[in-house]
Amino acid sequence: MNLRQIEIFQAVMRTGSITAGAELLNLSQPAVSRQIERLEKVSRIKLFHRVGRGLQPTPEGVAFYEEVKRAFVGLENLRHFADNITNFNTGHLRIASLPALGFGFLPRVITSFSELYPNVEVSLQVRSSGFVRGITSTQEFDLGFLPGPPNDLNHHAEHFAGVDCVCILPAGHPLAAKTEIVPADIAGLPLIRLVKDDVTRQQVDHILENAGFTLKQHIETQFAATVCSFVVSGAGVSVLSPFAAADFAGHGLVMRRFRPLVRASYAMVMPVLRPPSAVTRKFIAVLAEARNKALAQFEAI
Repeated sequence: MNLRQIEIFQAVMRTGSITAGAELLNLSQPAVSRQIERLEKVSRIKLFHRVGRGLQPTPEGVAFYEEVKRAFVGLENLRHFADNITNFNTGHLRIASLPALGFGFLPRVITSFSELYPNVEVSLQVRSSGFVRGITSTQEFDLGFLPGPPNDLNHHAEHFAGVDCVCILPAGHPLAAKTEIVPADIAGLPLIRLVKDDVTRQQVDHILENAGFTLKQHIETQFAATVCSFVVSGAGVSVLSPFAAADFAGHGLVMRRFRPLVRASYAMVMPVLRPPSAVTRKFIAVLAEARNKALAQFEAI
C-alpha cells in the first residue's frame, strides 16, 4: 500500500461516500474507486460493503480507519515541525563566548533574537578563551566567539569585529574632562589589569614600558567585567575593549579614547563538520546588525 491510497481511504471515510471523497481530493470517482479496490487488495482487508450505489465500512474497515487517523496525526506533527523549522519558529542554538562579548553584548543580541523567534532555545556559555577553544573543538556548538584574528584558530572561523580599546575611568575622575588619554596621563595611577596572557594587557604593558613609565599594578583579574567593576568602585583605571566596558558606561564609568592605538579583535567560529543551520544563519543576521550598531557607537567615542 502507498500513502496516496491511504489518503483516499481517509477522505472516503471522512465524507461518507466515493463521490464526496473524490470532490474533496479533486479526483474523478472512478479514480477513487480504483484506489480503494487496490488498497483492499494489498491490505487483504475488506474495507467496505457495496450497498446499492453507496459504500458502508466493514468493522475491519472501521478498525483500519482508527489506525489511519493515529498515523495521520503523526504526519501532521511532522508537517507542523517542518513548517516551524522553515519559518525559524523552533530549534536550538548553542553559543560559547569569551567574557568580553559574553557578559553584555551577546545577552542583548540573544534577547533581541528571542523576541523575534521565541520558540528557539538558546544556550550561552561564557567561559575563559581556553575553555571556549576546547568546547568549540568538540563540534557540540553552533557559534563560538574567541580573541582573533581567525588565522590563529584551527576552526572554521571568520573575523567578527575589531575595535580600538578605550581608557575607562570612574565617573568624576579628573581625566574624564579630557577627550583623549595618553600614557603620560595614567602613569603612576593605580592600574587595573587583565591576566598576563590577555592580548589587550600585553599591548598596554608594551606601550607604557616603551614610553619609560613605571607600571603601578594595583589589581589583576581574569574578566573584563570585573575590571569595570573595580574601576566603577574607584580602585583604579584601565584600558579595555569597549565591548566589555559599554555596559558600565553611564553607570559610574566613562570611556575615553586612548592613544596610541590598542586593538582588540574577535573571531566567530563554527563547526567544521556541518554547515550552519537555518536558525544559526538567522541569528548571525541579527548579530551582524547589533555589531555594526555597536561599532558605530564606539567610533563616536
